Amino acid sequence: MPSSTRASRLVVSAAAAAAVLAVLLVGPCCFLTAYAAASLGDFGQEYQAIMESAGKGFGMLYRDMTAPPASYQWECIEDLSSHYSVAYASLTEPYTLSVLASMITVTRTAFTPGVSYSLIGIACTYDGNCGDLKRGSLLTFSLREDLIIIVAGSVSSNGITNFLPVSYYVVQLASSCSSANIANVTRPFSVGASSVWMQLWQ
Repeated sequence: MPSSTRASRLVVSAAAAAAVLAVLLVGPCCFLTAYAAASLGDFGQEYQAIMESAGKGFGMLYRDMTAPPASYQWECIEDLSSHYSVAYASLTEPYTLSVLASMITVTRTAFTPGVSYSLIGIACTYDGNCGDLKRGSLLTFSLREDLIIIVAGSVSSNGITNFLPVSYYVVQLASSCSSANIANVTRPFSVGASSVWMQLWQ
């Protein structure tokens, strides 16, 4: 076999090996990104399914139910470590928020005999990188700066299911929470977290 042919085959083999190595190195990152983006889509699909279970056509209200609040001056509370603060709209019913050291829990406000509640929630960074979709009667999330936590759910009684409203919680540094326990959340609900809203409303 001519030396030039052997050399060209070696070059092709080396290029192929490099391509495979690139896929192995880059692939996991891309798969994680796709999964993270899809998990927010899963939240939207599951919430729409909950709405439809309450009655045909209720899913059409999805955009209205997930729309951000009109006011961006929210109440806030610092975590026990005084490193983070969590901002929330004044009307957080029917959920109860507890902020601990580097952790937040969201649950139903009160227990009612014969009534069951199921919550769904997800936490996303401003660039739309989300964690797993959580389900249960009590949801727990780790705190980190510039995080949006979205919670919704369903209530069932006597075989009838209805949907619960969507509630947003914004995690910022403790310094973002004023001495009057008020925080401004304009940035995440404007251009700051556009990736989140694009995925939620796609």
